[in-house]
Amino acid sequence: MHDESVLGQRVGRGVRFLRIRAGWRQSDLARRAGISRELVSRIERGLVETVTVGSVRRLAEALGSSLAVDIRLCGEHLDRLVDAGHAALQEAGVHRLRTDGWRAEVEVSFNHYGDRGRIDLLGLHEPSGILLVVEVKTRIVDVQDMLGRLDVKVRLGAQAAVSQGWPRPRRVLPCLVVADTRSARRIVASHPELFARFNLRGRAASRWLSDPEAPGGPGSTAAAAVTGLLLFEKLPDSHGVTTKRAVRRRKVTRVDLA
Repeated sequence: MHDESVLGQRVGRGVRFLRIRAGWRQSDLARRAGISRELVSRIERGLVETVTVGSVRRLAEALGSSLAVDIRLCGEHLDRLVDAGHAALQEAGVHRLRTDGWRAEVEVSFNHYGDRGRIDLLGLHEPSGILLVVEVKTRIVDVQDMLGRLDVKVRLGAQAAVSQGWPRPRRVLPCLVVADTRSARRIVASHPELFARFNLRGRAASRWLSDPEAPGGPGSTAAAAVTGLLLFEKLPDSHGVTTKRAVRRRKVTRVDLA
């Protein structure tokens, strides 16, 4: 039996069970949910392929229940994959910074007069006194919210560094590390003014990280001219979210009617 048929039967059985337990006719449920009785009948028979998620949600709410929708990739919960991807980007960032001679720590917490949270990755280049406040993103959802939160972390970055027992930095710079997807690149390209401060990107950013004090020259940027870094990073294939390898993707809807 196809996944869609199994899903439809599960949804239909759940709706019918809860309706009967409530002592309602199909017309009673239809009236409470604001849909037609014919649609209720189709759903109870498992014919949900052309039914909108909104209709099923209204039925669930009318029955005092809820609708939960999951997107899975090759059977894995997407949240789990996103978290794994985030950790992979952090790990790669720590390795890169330490290899280039930076101090680096992940998940550095801060709490200052109501501003509290965690910095994904904090890096200090002691010779230059430059502190990097790194925000790691497997995907970009809300640009303004993301950049606003990063601004707060940059403002409190020096305090966070001192709390680690590090020397107080002479300069604090924002850095975005984003999973390399077409969607992320499109979002960045469509908001040039919002991302303008991240003026060092790609290979130039990588070269700069290896020696922030290097003098300016062809293809390089002097430390004083850098206002922010932006790096797109590929995730390992095992995380499956941004790899170029063709991977079979399935959308699976889980309906909790209880």
